[in-house]
Amino acid sequence: MVIDQGGHATRAIAYTASGEIIHIAEAPIKTLSPNNLQVEHDAEALLQSVYAVIDAVSASLGETVRHVKQIGLATQRSSIVCWNKKNGNALSPVISWQDRRTSQHICQYSEYAQYVHELTGLYLNPHYGATKMRWCIENIPAVATALDAGNLCIAPMASFILFHLLENRPFVIDPANASRSLLMNYKTCRWQDELLDLFSVPKEVLPEIVLSKGFYGNLRLNLPSGVMRIPLCICTGDQSAAVFAEGALAADEVFVNAGTGAFILKPSNTMPEVKNRKMLASVMYADENSISYVIEGTVNGAGRALQWFSEQSNIADYASRLDGWCHQYSQPPVFINTISGVGSPYWVAAAKSCFLMGEASKVCGLNEVNDEARFVAVLESIVFLIAQNIETIEAIAGRIRRIRLAGGIAKSKSFCEKLSALLGKKVVLLSEHEATAKGVWYLLSGRKAQHDLQSCFVFESKQDKWLESRYKHWQEVMQQRFT
Repeated sequence: MVIDQGGHATRAIAYTASGEIIHIAEAPIKTLSPNNLQVEHDAEALLQSVYAVIDAVSASLGETVRHVKQIGLATQRSSIVCWNKKNGNALSPVISWQDRRTSQHICQYSEYAQYVHELTGLYLNPHYGATKMRWCIENIPAVATALDAGNLCIAPMASFILFHLLENRPFVIDPANASRSLLMNYKTCRWQDELLDLFSVPKEVLPEIVLSKGFYGNLRLNLPSGVMRIPLCICTGDQSAAVFAEGALAADEVFVNAGTGAFILKPSNTMPEVKNRKMLASVMYADENSISYVIEGTVNGAGRALQWFSEQSNIADYASRLDGWCHQYSQPPVFINTISGVGSPYWVAAAKSCFLMGEASKVCGLNEVNDEARFVAVLESIVFLIAQNIETIEAIAGRIRRIRLAGGIAKSKSFCEKLSALLGKKVVLLSEHEATAKGVWYLLSGRKAQHDLQSCFVFESKQDKWLESRYKHWQEVMQQRFT
């Protein structure tokens, strides 16, 4: 059984030993945005969604639930929560990875940016955990009280779920989730004392960092026929798991998971060197035998940008119409996408988004554009940001021949075609819709790489000069504004 806690919903999926889905359950979670910088989930409600999907899958399985041998967990990285270690009560909301409430606060550490990057593989950014943790200590009285009493736990959200889900109430975290805190040395997989001092986060409030794969504890199920205990043996981040959805990647492949955000990952068996490239490096997976690293790029405003413009334009049913608009409006404007901040390779926490008329639009005499054309521009901005990241990764790790693509935005055929055309690379759309959960299954099963592309949809590159022209214009504007 795999538990996948995502930004919009929590899922539990029961798989056969060969990786086929037997049962799946889903429970939505609410995302709260008190203002344009804050993004939260109610911690107790999120936890209840986890219990609900486990109960639903267990009920569907009936007595065959006794055949479940292992459980794995994947969660949103960079999301943090505070709770009381004595009674388990949440003391804060789950502060989402999308949250940027510490945008101003992060600036005070700018002189340490290179030092932080060398230790963590990350760049100073309010999306990561450290400044959120400090914000909670300074701004939530119940958190400060628990700290004074020695009862405070602050951790990535996965740790909160593990603490409540398992009988032994472990206070632990895996390296993939810990690496998004700005507090873990990705070369040693340990909390770094100098970083704890820098961000004023006490070490005693943090969980122990353990291996991605190992015995975390037992999930207790109360069945009509008696008590059953199932070991949880994998904990990891959502993107770290999704990479393995179709087995391990080939050396000349990159994985793109385009959902609320888009994440571009290039696994490496050796510690990557990303200095001066503005890309991330972190631990993707660790067991007793090996550690896998990843070079990663981040697009904050992927599906979130489309949702933002849906709210701006009052067009709710955009997803099913995007491909038609892409064919109808072949010369859209250029969108400078700063939704939820600009990620790699620019790293700008807050900036204003805008639509610009590209050269192609001017040539075609387009002075006015409607909302449908703007939707196409937003979609292309996601393509442009992904392309920029892939080109930067190539400069670090060598030529990439093929892109493996997953996520909700990948359901748009035009999105896949534009990405393939712009980069001149083959795009392989994964047949597996539950990429994160299937990746956890792969890690639990210990299977070897599959590389079976027969069931996948493949997009071959076709040149699009006007798209290339808009990309060039976009690059020039991004260079002027953000470098």
